[in-house]
Amino acid sequence: MINKKGGKMEKRIAILLMVLVLVCFVSVALAAKPGSVARFKHADRNKDGVVDQKEMKMEHAWEHRHWIKERAKVNTPLETKYDTNGDGWLEPSERKELLKDKYELIKTNGKAKVDTATEAEYDTNKDGIIDAKEAELMFKDIK
Repeated sequence: MINKKGGKMEKRIAILLMVLVLVCFVSVALAAKPGSVARFKHADRNKDGVVDQKEMKMEHAWEHRHWIKERAKVNTPLETKYDTNGDGWLEPSERKELLKDKYELIKTNGKAKVDTATEAEYDTNKDGIIDAKEAELMFKDIK
């Protein structure tokens, strides 16, 4: 049987635990980068309001390709056409021109074959074709 002092002690411990949990939640909320929720909003591919592990993995891969890797090596004759300074690398502005032209082709035909590594980044289902849905990400990057 618990006496009154023991009951009060348990109540105080419960209140202390609740306060600690609340402090943890507030700390995490304050530590989050501004815009971090918006940052991952586009990663929610199936629009269910939750970014699952697969979507987060795709997001991290996208970040790696777009933020860490600033330039792309020219590997095909098509990429050579967009390498305006002739240095063998597609700079961000040159990649953007390549993507603009590919996006226009997709807009016209509804889909387009993947011809370069740059375009392959948008082929999320890896079938060798960029369809209109996959081109939505391309359009966001072009803006």
